[in-house]
Amino acid sequence: MLRSTNPPQPLTHTRKRASAFTPGNIIHYLAAIMIVTVMGFPLIWMIYSSLKTNREIFANPFALPKNPQFSQFAEAWTEGNLAQFYLNSILVTALSVLLIISLSSLAAYAFARLEFRGRDALYYVFLIGLMLPPQVVVIPLFVLLRDFGMLNSYWALVLPYSGWSLSMSVYLLRSFFLTLPVELEDAAKIDGASVFERFFLVMLPLIRPALLTVMILNIVNLWNELMFALLFIQDDAKRTLPAGLLSFYGYHMVDYRLVFSALTMVTLPVLFLYFVFQRQVIAGLTVTSTER
Repeated sequence: MLRSTNPPQPLTHTRKRASAFTPGNIIHYLAAIMIVTVMGFPLIWMIYSSLKTNREIFANPFALPKNPQFSQFAEAWTEGNLAQFYLNSILVTALSVLLIISLSSLAAYAFARLEFRGRDALYYVFLIGLMLPPQVVVIPLFVLLRDFGMLNSYWALVLPYSGWSLSMSVYLLRSFFLTLPVELEDAAKIDGASVFERFFLVMLPLIRPALLTVMILNIVNLWNELMFALLFIQDDAKRTLPAGLLSFYGYHMVDYRLVFSALTMVTLPVLFLYFVFQRQVIAGLTVTSTER
């Protein structure tokens, strides 16, 4: 039998490259490019507008800066008192996220693992918070905080932020708990571990990716929240960044160059945090599709 001296060439790479340019994939790529352009251009426009003077902004809003004005960032930081607003936002966001993680992990474990009467009904009632817009509760919440003497304090933001974010956080963490093998918890029961020991020593270390996902999502949401921060805080020294940026807006004119500079300094840190942990966030969100 005669054998060919030339071994057959692998066709896998050729097929992969050919399949990458099918009409369906091209349509998907074009759609993705359009979506990214529409959503990303305002951010890019804001960043390069922060390097322009007011005259350049009004003369041609979409043109690139001819002579970038990097000194405007320092001017916006000083005139807008952004250092104080940054500290307020960091304090409020950190306390809120800590409270959210603590309460939502305990509640999610109870809904996923513990057996008690009315568990499923209580869980679905709890998820109603995902469907209610915050505008619905503004007036009752304002009256409640006023009666408790919490208005114009950090707790006027920490408590509403924490309560409003619990529904989504419990939903995500419960889905993670349901994906964990029951045998791990059964083994801890045999060893005599209590409910809290099983939670803190066995289950909680296994859901660290979920905790990171919940933490990043809540940081992004709370860092940008404006309505509660504007209504519940009247003292300028206690305002967070979104409400503090309103100080750049005057009655008769707006200094747009400083507005864009301040917005850039406020937006980029949280965007950088999200992009660093985006794989963990996406992986954590996809786990919800495996909920039993």
